[in-house]
Amino acid sequence: MTRPLLMLMALIVLPLMPALAQEPEEPDGITEDEDRARIESADHLRYDPVEGMYYLDGNVVFSHKEIKLYCDEAVYDYDANSAVAKGNPRVVDPETTITGDLIEANFDDEVATITGNVTAVTQKQQDSTQQPAEPEEETDEDAPPRDLEELWEDQTTITCEKIVYQYGEDVEVVTATGRVKAVQEDKTAYADTAVYEEKKDLITLTGDVRIVTDRGDEFRCPRAVISTEEDWIQAEQVTGVGRRRDHDEDAESPPATEQAAPVQESDGAEAPPPDQ
Repeated sequence: MTRPLLMLMALIVLPLMPALAQEPEEPDGITEDEDRARIESADHLRYDPVEGMYYLDGNVVFSHKEIKLYCDEAVYDYDANSAVAKGNPRVVDPETTITGDLIEANFDDEVATITGNVTAVTQKQQDSTQQPAEPEEETDEDAPPRDLEELWEDQTTITCEKIVYQYGEDVEVVTATGRVKAVQEDKTAYADTAVYEEKKDLITLTGDVRIVTDRGDEFRCPRAVISTEEDWIQAEQVTGVGRRRDHDEDAESPPATEQAAPVQESDGAEAPPPDQ
């Protein structure tokens, strides 16, 4: 083959080599959109393109930002980026788990509304950069140590009829209404409304507030603030402050009613009858 012919073939073949080596193109993969909820799993899925609705059932899991939504069945509106979940639904973030009968989530607004037999359990997340303190020496061998690990285990449980959970990065607020009861290790509070601010570790109670401690202290007020981290209470316009007597105090206190003193006779005169 002559040299001019070889050069001509090289000019023709070399530009084609990248195309010949290229594999067939495949459809683009799924593009992650952090503003849109993601359907992580479901046993069954039916999609209606006309309505833009997903019908899911069986081990359904949504994820959005830092939360996950679990349920047995759900309807997801793609255009509205919202879901209605039922069948053991629960919303979970790193520090709070909320359960109820029905959950309506608007992922654009970053709000989940939970209704019916609602329970919210919040537990402070351990800071991975902070090392637990060494347990203090205890004189009582049966007394548990009070170190950071134990404090991180403290929980606050709120039960109510309805919770509106704003889970935006700058918000993270749980608003509970309807027969609200908040229970911590050493106190129980009742109120018309409770607002839990995760970032501030504060619960603000309003309405007919009643707080009872495990030591027997009890009081009422229209507004109170409880720190879930530092374990203090601030209240306004407090009324009915009292302390319930425990068993030992009852044993030491005098009887509620006194017995009449024995009647003594004098100079043969008839003693008067005791007061009726």
